[in-house]
Amino acid sequence: MKYTLKKIALITEITGGIALLVSLIFVGVQFRENTIATKSATANAANAITVSWYTETGNSAQSSQLMWDYIKGPKSKTTPAEKYQATILMHGLILSFQNNYYLANEGTLDQNVQESLTASISAVKNQPGWQEYWENRKSHFFVEFREYMDSILTSDSDVTEGIYDTLKEN
Repeated sequence: MKYTLKKIALITEITGGIALLVSLIFVGVQFRENTIATKSATANAANAITVSWYTETGNSAQSSQLMWDYIKGPKSKTTPAEKYQATILMHGLILSFQNNYYLANEGTLDQNVQESLTASISAVKNQPGWQEYWENRKSHFFVEFREYMDSILTSDSDVTEGIYDTLKEN
């Protein structure tokens, strides 16, 4: 009878091991699916913030004109109050860029999103208002993000597609 109990115990251990292995595989699959879902949700939220800024600014004639005037010539075209408003608008956008930068670097956000943001900064980097904004406000951002931004600003990349040269000024 002892021999039979040993066999039963051995079969139970083998069955338990197999069940544990199947459970670990299931947990691994669930973890991977959860990671993918989390990354998708994060990318969607990060994108929504940036899209919201562009949409709200673009749908307001006053905000669009304000940003246009500030970007093109902050010293000659904007009053101190308008310059303040443009600075706050721009700061909100760049804070979302900083957040996206960190999410991309930690692997939560797809690197393609980061490349899109790099192109957005490259497009505006040579405009006087952007240069003034960054010089005055860059100390408000994390060191790593400042270094990233400065690398874009000193690069030869230019993806403006003429947007700042072809829009009509009022």
